[in-house]
Amino acid sequence: MSDLSLDHILNRNPHMYPPATQLTSHDTPKDSEDYDAHPVPNTTSCNPLSDITISPDDVRRILLSQDDNKATGPDRIPATLLKYCAPYISSSLSDLFNKSLSSGKIPVEWKISNIIHIPKGGVKNDVSNFRPISLLPIVSKVLERCIYDQIVNHVSSQLHNLQFGFLRGRSTTSQLLQVLHEIGKLLDQRMQTDILYLDFSKAFDKIDHKLLLKKLSNFGICGNLLNWFQNYLTNRHQKLTVLSKTSCPIPVLSGVPQGSILGPLLFLMYVNDLPQQTTTSSVDLFADDTKCYRAISKPQDFRDVQCDFDRINKWCQV
Repeated sequence: MSDLSLDHILNRNPHMYPPATQLTSHDTPKDSEDYDAHPVPNTTSCNPLSDITISPDDVRRILLSQDDNKATGPDRIPATLLKYCAPYISSSLSDLFNKSLSSGKIPVEWKISNIIHIPKGGVKNDVSNFRPISLLPIVSKVLERCIYDQIVNHVSSQLHNLQFGFLRGRSTTSQLLQVLHEIGKLLDQRMQTDILYLDFSKAFDKIDHKLLLKKLSNFGICGNLLNWFQNYLTNRHQKLTVLSKTSCPIPVLSGVPQGSILGPLLFLMYVNDLPQQTTTSSVDLFADDTKCYRAISKPQDFRDVQCDFDRINKWCQV
């Protein structure tokens, strides 16, 4: 999936841990056995979700909520135009969206993004001081919002309760309070707590599409809707715009679409089984930012933490 780096280890006796191996992963597994080896959430009891229908009212509501200052995508259709024309085009767009869902196909033009760069500060001739921003056609994001609104409850009810990212009612603050509460209880017992802070490198860009589709299926997404997601993820392209000049499109072979509405939710589904890889440590996530921690009272506890870390490492390499 992605490179995983150990940013920091908080412990009072660092020499107790064996040397950590460098965490690497492959953009694509080698064969079907690798996919079968990757754990997926057990959701066989959930109701399948194969078809959804988008009404003109759904489209009109989302069009009217558009920000007039939103940047345009490659089609250059401004949000202001779509917003003012919402009463007249919502029915036609609804028909087009439903046709896309029933056929499992998305217009090719909606799968092209423009990449622009926003300065973060510092020297402007250093490329590392710029943040890439992906701009998608606004109409395609309206479709994504319609789909998101209809599947989010189905998906969120199955997400791990230790995931705090991109979910309504959860935040970095709620995750921090959860971890501090657990560590505080251990401190009250005069117990040491060791924490591994983990971060995935380019996490959103290296998701394997075939494995993601398998996990979507295990969330109960099937039929036309699963076919739509397969088409949504594949054959995407992006163009780079610098100083009013735009490059030729290049294919995007992995990852969830940056700048999209569905991308964050798809990522949560992909990493949903990560907490299941540890056997003795607790895990809390905010999207890909992960804390892995446990109480330490004897030398074996150090080795258990390392074993959990190795299991996460193996999960990343599949």
